[in-house]
Amino acid sequence: MAQRLKEEGLLSRLAVCFLLIGALGLTATVGCSPTPTPERVSSKEKSTATNVTSSPSPTDIAPLTTPTPTPKPIHTGTPTITPTPFVYVVEEGRTLLGIAIQFDTTTEAIMELNDLTEEGSIQLGQELIIPVAEAPAPTATKDLDKDFESLASPATEEVMLAEFLTVTVASIPTFAPTPSPPTPTPIPRPKNVNPLTGLKVDDPTALNRRPLMVRVGNDPLARPQMGLNQADIVYEEIAEWCVTRFTALYLAETPKTISPIRSSRLINVQLVPQYQGALLHAGGSDAVRWELSQIPIVDLDEYFHPQPYWYRPNEGWATRLAVDAVAAREYMAEQNTDAAVTLQGFLFSEDPPEGEKALSFTIPYPQQTSFTEWRYDAYSGDYLRWCDHEPLKDDGRDQIRAANVIVYFAQHQETDIVEDANGATSIRIIVNGKGPAWFFRDGKLNRGYWETDGNHTPFFTLESNEPYYLKPGNTWIQVVSMDFDIQLNKQ
Repeated sequence: MAQRLKEEGLLSRLAVCFLLIGALGLTATVGCSPTPTPERVSSKEKSTATNVTSSPSPTDIAPLTTPTPTPKPIHTGTPTITPTPFVYVVEEGRTLLGIAIQFDTTTEAIMELNDLTEEGSIQLGQELIIPVAEAPAPTATKDLDKDFESLASPATEEVMLAEFLTVTVASIPTFAPTPSPPTPTPIPRPKNVNPLTGLKVDDPTALNRRPLMVRVGNDPLARPQMGLNQADIVYEEIAEWCVTRFTALYLAETPKTISPIRSSRLINVQLVPQYQGALLHAGGSDAVRWELSQIPIVDLDEYFHPQPYWYRPNEGWATRLAVDAVAAREYMAEQNTDAAVTLQGFLFSEDPPEGEKALSFTIPYPQQTSFTEWRYDAYSGDYLRWCDHEPLKDDGRDQIRAANVIVYFAQHQETDIVEDANGATSIRIIVNGKGPAWFFRDGKLNRGYWETDGNHTPFFTLESNEPYYLKPGNTWIQVVSMDFDIQLNKQ
């Protein structure tokens, strides 16, 4: 009997052990999170900066690409998605990447769900099962939502005149303006006029320095931001397919607080040299840091240069990290990294151009986190910014505004560079070379092109190849995929 009791006791203990082992072995799947966790990557020694590969001539259609390393990803797992299947019929000119962006998913998820072996294997009229939580709202057409008109890149007079016609940029033939505009020469202007805004400054010496290019978050937890209305220019791009992020440029202004500071992305590898700027950011993936180390820029990564950065009291991780632009300027002077750079800048005119009426328009950035709308305010003459159907405010008080808004169509390329613990991957956005652009000012839209050799600020032209003149003031540049569908409200 005693022996039997011992055996039963042993079996009971073994059963408990197996239960504990099973509980500890449970794992959770991860996916692209709309509010990513803070990025802090282990430091690595940077190599000596060298020049990037030379850019193509301005007449080349193919934009400049940056040398791409082959970093080993942190892990190769793709986000796990539990979808409600939605069938999408492939339209003319659509790409798998553009479809993935439209429906807030990934190309890998679509390929896996549809047994696709190659990314470019989709065809016109093909039915694709899309892993989305719910079927999207219908696109504005001739019979729906008649206050809006779906815009396309300027290609034909028919497209410009047709009402309620849905067209995507990718469906329009490759543009080849003739003759191509020449490489822009330095633009003459008074020494006290800011080349990035066209506005006069009280102290012209403030223009004889590098622009600060600051990475600012736009995930829902990062709002409200601070210091964006003081920026001369703000670029916005998609980061990890599920949220957008800003690069804010400061030349004339030096705010004491710019926040929340976020990490760099591949777009900064091409963007920073165009302005000979100093990049301020909170780290980044090893692969992105390596690429930044290969170009001749001032890189003030907070991980290696903590002096200008500070933590805002009583703030959570998503909003606490800030940078003091005054302290950054002083630090750069101590390190001999500031310099009087020559910025080509932009053309400006007070006279509003002729153009299509454009009182508001929307940009279909990821709808759960970054859906964007700009509305023209006739009283101030500026466009006001909404994000996720709420006013986007600076410091929680003043709404974000811009004298100019430019929709900047650029190629978006997938990479295997993992950016966060959820497995989200980085995007290589090509902003060197040439591409279509839509210019908004004074409630009017003009279509044209952006162009840069990678070493100068972009030069803007109309589709007639005549230079485009910005309105004096600040500018927001909305970088979007080539097949983004922009909705315009003319009333």
